[in-house]
Amino acid sequence: MLRFLLLFLPIAGLSQHLVTPTDAYVKNRWEARWIGPKEGSFQFGVHHFRKTFTLQSKPHQFVIHLSADNRYRLFVNGTYVTDGPQISDSRHWRFESLDIASLLKPGENLIAVQVVNFGEAAPVYMMGKRAALIVQGEDSIAAQINTNQTWKYFLNKGIEPSIFKPGDPNLFYQYYAAGPLDIVKGNQFPWDWEKPAYNDSSWTSASPSETGAPFGVVGYGDATWELIPRSIPLMERTYQSYGVIRRSNGFSKSMNRIPVTIPANTTCSILVDQQQLTSAFPELIVSGGSGSKIKVTYAEALFEDIRNKGHRDSIHNRSIHGVFDWFIPDGGQARVFTTLTYRTFRYVQLDITTTHDPLVIEKLGCWFTAYPFEKQAAFGSNDKSLSKIFDIGWHTARLCAYETYMDCPYWERLQYIGDTRIQTLVSYYVSGDDRLARNSLEQFYWSLTYDGLTYSRYPSSLAQYIPNYSLVWITMIHDYFMYRNDPEFVEKFLPGIQRVLDHFEQYMTPDNMMKEQPYWDFLDHTFPTHKIIEESYFKKLTSNSLFYAYTLSLAAELFNNFNKPELAQKYSMRSQQLKGSVKRQCWEANRQLYSDTPDKKHFSMHSNILALLCGMVPREEQAEFVKRIVENKSITRTTLYFDFYLGRAMNLAQAGDQYFQLLNQWKELLDLGLTTFPEGVSRSECHAWSASPNFEMLATFAGIQPQTPGFKKVLVRPQLQALQRVTGKIPHWAGELSVEFEKKGNQLMGNVTLPPTISGRLEWNGKVVELKSGSNVIRVE
Repeated sequence: MLRFLLLFLPIAGLSQHLVTPTDAYVKNRWEARWIGPKEGSFQFGVHHFRKTFTLQSKPHQFVIHLSADNRYRLFVNGTYVTDGPQISDSRHWRFESLDIASLLKPGENLIAVQVVNFGEAAPVYMMGKRAALIVQGEDSIAAQINTNQTWKYFLNKGIEPSIFKPGDPNLFYQYYAAGPLDIVKGNQFPWDWEKPAYNDSSWTSASPSETGAPFGVVGYGDATWELIPRSIPLMERTYQSYGVIRRSNGFSKSMNRIPVTIPANTTCSILVDQQQLTSAFPELIVSGGSGSKIKVTYAEALFEDIRNKGHRDSIHNRSIHGVFDWFIPDGGQARVFTTLTYRTFRYVQLDITTTHDPLVIEKLGCWFTAYPFEKQAAFGSNDKSLSKIFDIGWHTARLCAYETYMDCPYWERLQYIGDTRIQTLVSYYVSGDDRLARNSLEQFYWSLTYDGLTYSRYPSSLAQYIPNYSLVWITMIHDYFMYRNDPEFVEKFLPGIQRVLDHFEQYMTPDNMMKEQPYWDFLDHTFPTHKIIEESYFKKLTSNSLFYAYTLSLAAELFNNFNKPELAQKYSMRSQQLKGSVKRQCWEANRQLYSDTPDKKHFSMHSNILALLCGMVPREEQAEFVKRIVENKSITRTTLYFDFYLGRAMNLAQAGDQYFQLLNQWKELLDLGLTTFPEGVSRSECHAWSASPNFEMLATFAGIQPQTPGFKKVLVRPQLQALQRVTGKIPHWAGELSVEFEKKGNQLMGNVTLPPTISGRLEWNGKVVELKSGSNVIRVE
């Protein structure tokens, strides 16, 4: 099936409203008070607030600072501005500082805010307390909008939650944690409530409580929310028209476009194919249809069953299953139905039932939303399918990034450390924007518990611990240390790194291997940690030993760089002890592999990948070692998640031909019609850990990687065993870094362009070429 270009109509200037707050609102209590309902603030509720104020003239600047719990949607004089606040926890509750002057006028003006508190239906990533709103004006003129009892308040009874719990049969009993969907009842909805002409005379006064308290200056220690400024830009908001109507039922003749009139007393359905997965706020505009019901179901793909989706373009003998909203029109004209949170979908099905009143569907579309990453990198080669992998990988990464990174946009929307490490590397190489990465590193630090474990995912109202993910957090800090030039930011994490590393010492055996860890001892979906331990006499794990050793080595580099030689030596020695013990107890000479335990019953790719990353394989044997573990079908295989570590091992072994072969599984995913890359199991169609080739193809085929911390020197080591031509470009923090290579026999020709002040070296077949800033012509035999 041909793919059609979606119509994009950007909303201009949303991010232009965001400003940096002055110290007065970061270091001092605010005059504004949190306001909310008089009762029911802990339950699900959609709350509307309005404040009318007068200006003598149009202001040059009008800065407001605002936040809400759980989420707000801001309108100024009827114009949408943004959703917020940036997702966080109550000790670090974010507020936005916005200059709304361009939306104001002389005379009467209106600020209208919708606040939703999800209550018992809240998604797992939400860590709010109760329904509340705060708005603080920057100066004496703007202060007239400070939240207090003069704000008008209304409880919207026209929206109820449609709750999907883990194991819901509508979702084939899969785990779902992304929060409720909506039941919108048009006859109880306050239509046009956000517009100046709306009559709010029947609304009550808002109920004020405590004043706003910035983090660390709470006065008497009584702050429900400790406020800190937003650290990332506002989210992208871009209009997408509906895709292609693929199927319709219940119509007297074929229906293939919108607008369309649904006759009275009709039951029908319309299946729309957006033609690629998207994350967006749906927008359905209808007229008439009093008493009708519209069920809107969202799906990443159509199903024969949960494990047999087939080609994603095919609709033959396939049905839709997924989460759904209910929109119930009241019969009014041009009613705009949208949702409280965004939806993720490729397919949308409208199931419509009308009664006595015909329903006109005037318009169907959606507002795409995601973190506003911009693609600055490029990758090309003589294998065109790699460019397609690069493009789809980037689309995957974009859909898995909002106000935090997330594992998947449809099912969970949780920022897991294991996923996030891969996502940050993709961000560094493809966009150069590290703000969301910095946010994630800080948030994982905030989750660190008294005993030295981070949450496995954060923000999260439900504590979950995957011990190895605490180690992954440390590797993320080391990644930032290598790829970004900000040592001051890295240094503040050193105390937390020490706490985590010392926590893991308790799992070491007297002979320096690691036991099974408590909670969820996860390494990869295919790696059966508990089963291996149950079947082991020695109860020791190569995987845990080497992941700890790998992390200790990276941490030792950090402590050494920041002039803490005693800690560097301590962690380096501990790493060596672990590796030495594994080598003595788990090396199987006959198979030329490391076993998963000293019993030598179980073997996996995972343990051997970690052995290579730990430097336990001589340099001259590494390429053959990689080939051995990849070709051995009798050992436990990796999934798309741990293939990131396999890719890192292949890069270290300079086995570019093996990495080229590894990408065959991504090519097979392209053959299924996927427009994003999946989790690797049967559930999520969009999982950012599977976007790792966007980083690794540039690092391995184009050969671009840091030679020294802070990427101050560059190592270019192209691995073209399976390719003839490669071009690559990344947004280095000092400027653009690009390469162009062509291989002819053993000869490498091309060009390397380094940013100003940046130098480096190129390695090719054992030869070294020193690189200077600017253009470098390459010709190496």
